[in-house]
Amino acid sequence: MRRSIFNLLFFTSLSACQTAEPPIDNLNQHPLFYDGQVVSKLKDSRVDEASGLAESIRYPGHFWTHNDSGDEAILFLVNMQGQTVVTLSIEGATNRDWEDIATGIGTTEGESYIYVGEIGDNYTQYPYKHIYRLKEPQLDNLNEGQNLLSGPVETITFSYADGNRDAETVMVDPQTNDIYIVSKREDQVHLYLMEYPQSLTDTLVLPVVQTLPFTRITAGDISADGSEIVIKSITQVYHWKRADKESISATLKRMAERLPYFIEPQGEAIAWLKDGSGYMTLSEESITKVVPSLYFYKRK
Repeated sequence: MRRSIFNLLFFTSLSACQTAEPPIDNLNQHPLFYDGQVVSKLKDSRVDEASGLAESIRYPGHFWTHNDSGDEAILFLVNMQGQTVVTLSIEGATNRDWEDIATGIGTTEGESYIYVGEIGDNYTQYPYKHIYRLKEPQLDNLNEGQNLLSGPVETITFSYADGNRDAETVMVDPQTNDIYIVSKREDQVHLYLMEYPQSLTDTLVLPVVQTLPFTRITAGDISADGSEIVIKSITQVYHWKRADKESISATLKRMAERLPYFIEPQGEAIAWLKDGSGYMTLSEESITKVVPSLYFYKRK
């Protein structure tokens, strides 16, 4: 979502009590992951309110991201050096309130897909939300500064069984191709299931399959092999290990483990690396005018 008065006050007070970079002297406090380190700062001033992050399947080490509501319907492919190598305009889509992005398999075997979640609804006034699904483009090179138009885009339209909700988390299960959405604002947020195959003609009604004891949830991701799940709030990253043949909702019934997280200015994006070596987060510019940074949390 665009910055609210709450967020302005929260991050003004936050910036007064922390440095602009994560600490580097306490790397051994967590048994699974090191503390986050800045990989790069974004070079593209257009990416100032990054609200989602997903590693490309076709181009490892490159990440799809997008701005929050009010921007054009465009995606940015960013490399580890913080450079935008591709700007991808999404044909036939609008950015009413894009809040998350995921990459995974889709309807055509051998293809990789991008899923863009138009799921934000600050005042719970929109009864219908959308997932835009499109094939990752095939690029001849990864030179900086390319502008491309997407291929055909599939639009999945849905509502929630329990009424309008604001959400910022889209996750695609690589084991089933089901899509999961986590709401944001409730005292105990809701997990919604969109089973595969998703209709492109009907308006889907998503059931609540789990209630989670968290609030202010801003992002989430499922690892490339489907064995690990992360969900982040404004201040925490929660982690689950999935048992063999277990559903996502069953996994999330267990107690979460907290992973290292340096609280970013308006941090709303998290993504597993497809090779399993760790997870990434991406900050926004925020009112403090901190340049958005890619953070890497390496697996030990």
